[in-house]
Amino acid sequence: MRRTDSSPERGETPPAFAGLAIVGTAGHIDHGKTALVRRLTGVDTDRLPEEKARGISIDLGFAPLVTPAGVRVGLVDVPGHERFVKNMLAGVGGMDLVLIVIAADEGVMPQTREHVAIVQLLGVPRAIVVLTKADLVERDWMEMVKRDVLALLSATPLAGAPMVEFSAVDGRGQDELLALLDRELAALPGRHDDAPARLPVDRVFVSEGFGTVVTGTLWRGSVRTGDTLERLPRARSLRVRRVQVHGATVDAARAGQRTAIALHGIEREEVVRGDWLVAPGSLQSSRVLDVRFELLPDYPKRWPAQARVRFHLGAGEQLGRLILLEGEGLDPGASALAQLRLERDAVPARGDRFVIRSYSPARTVGGGMVIEPAAQRRRRHAAGLEALAVRESGSLEARVLQRVEAEATPVTLSAVTRALDENEPSVAAALATLRDQDAVVGVADRWLSAARWREALDAIRDEVASYSARYPARFGVPKGELKSALKKSVDASVFDPAFDSLLAQGALSTRSDRVRPGDAPWSPPPATLAALEQLEAKLEAAGFSIPENREWQPALGNHAAEVMALGVFLERLVRVSQDLTYSAKQMNVLQERLQEHFARKPTLDIADFKAITNASRKYVVPLLEHTDRSGWTVRVGDARKPGGRLG
Repeated sequence: MRRTDSSPERGETPPAFAGLAIVGTAGHIDHGKTALVRRLTGVDTDRLPEEKARGISIDLGFAPLVTPAGVRVGLVDVPGHERFVKNMLAGVGGMDLVLIVIAADEGVMPQTREHVAIVQLLGVPRAIVVLTKADLVERDWMEMVKRDVLALLSATPLAGAPMVEFSAVDGRGQDELLALLDRELAALPGRHDDAPARLPVDRVFVSEGFGTVVTGTLWRGSVRTGDTLERLPRARSLRVRRVQVHGATVDAARAGQRTAIALHGIEREEVVRGDWLVAPGSLQSSRVLDVRFELLPDYPKRWPAQARVRFHLGAGEQLGRLILLEGEGLDPGASALAQLRLERDAVPARGDRFVIRSYSPARTVGGGMVIEPAAQRRRRHAAGLEALAVRESGSLEARVLQRVEAEATPVTLSAVTRALDENEPSVAAALATLRDQDAVVGVADRWLSAARWREALDAIRDEVASYSARYPARFGVPKGELKSALKKSVDASVFDPAFDSLLAQGALSTRSDRVRPGDAPWSPPPATLAALEQLEAKLEAAGFSIPENREWQPALGNHAAEVMALGVFLERLVRVSQDLTYSAKQMNVLQERLQEHFARKPTLDIADFKAITNASRKYVVPLLEHTDRSGWTVRVGDARKPGGRLG
């Protein structure tokens, strides 16, 4: 593995700068970027034979540097030719500071402007302007170049960046540049080692004895030997075989380091530049992204509502369409909410900065920030842009609430954290605040919006009231039947907590397994109760050879089901089988006769039971099965013995 070569989490105070940084170069071709890196580090980053032959950088180059203050810097040297901007973009992501390299004898050139625009679009927080080839120009010329540079940067966040005059030939400005590096890097916040690991792959090769090796800038988190990582967008779980930082094997690589990772069990052809290695489950691939798009001020015309573009994130490039969600076009220097619809999967996270280049000819036209990394297709000017604006710039509490409200079922803390690409403690605190404001409800270990919770409560109340109105002879609806009736409108994980809440409030009352409104006392309708009494008399008059249900039900007409339900609920009727229903008094008589029988004889057979009931086999078999179920008898072979519940 000798061939080795983001921003802090939102929602919490970033850690102090930890002495690790990624510093990149930017600038026009032949302005001395590679010579600058070689002078500072002794490393020639032009490693390809074609680069040696042509005398220009074609691909990314990497070199380690330790500053006078002890900061361990990974230097990324990018190509300056306009044909290789794609390669430049593969290395500029994740930089903490950029060295804007401008040759003093030529001044600001076209690729200087494009590289500065890219650096600005990607939100690189710090810059130092290095005026190279200072040994070749007079003082008046140097001052004129400085004025041009000030004008170039004046309208950008990098205005006021320090400048240093430098020569790779005689070393002038080297000490000043190193001191400026320490000063600028000291002002940076640190990165979060405890965040989920995320590394964009910018180089892949095979190392003898180690197999497939990938390199990249570790944007966040840490990677250790033995860790399991996920390759995206073509999802695959991979084990880390070894970790190196600038050629040295380490126990762990940390955020802000140029990192080489040997992977177990994967071929060189199965990983490409533009892939990502991430902590398993921390990110997902996507082809539809909601974004804020910014058009560069120097774009020569109005940007159309839809255009085919090149999307650059991390080390990858995807073709796709950029669709403005507001307005019919965009003026130079303006911004708008937009949606990217890509032809291949990307691996974005909320807050990622990206660059947009025109499809043909390829030139940098703008960039922006990812708002929703896995979005649904939207129509232009459709409703919902207000929600997207909250997603873009709302408070953490507002964004958490929006995420929870979007879910029809309770969602876990970890799911909300992943969806927002935030850290878990901050999301947990936001959920607690929202709970105190009655905006969300905790359901077991999950969260539901208060609106969804109220919908569940209302649905249960309404269904219970409706059932009680339809069936006044019944105490209420069986709880299981209630839950089944509401399965499409009330998630199973919400039903029990919502039901218990209504019960605790007194909004529901229960008896046995039945439920009715808590504010509606119940008594059986007189007509149904009278019909029940008539049925009991009819059954008891028949002894144990009673009429089957289908024989007596027609006489009761539409009230038959209600009489049956009332009798069973009041425990005045006993359903022995699907066809036979006895009165409770008949069952009491049967129990007494069984007690008397077993007092005389230890066992009971069919003949004995026929004698007890004076009934035919048509009734004896279902009655005996009922006594077994009731625990009055226990079957032993062809006979019965007394059951433990016979009394």
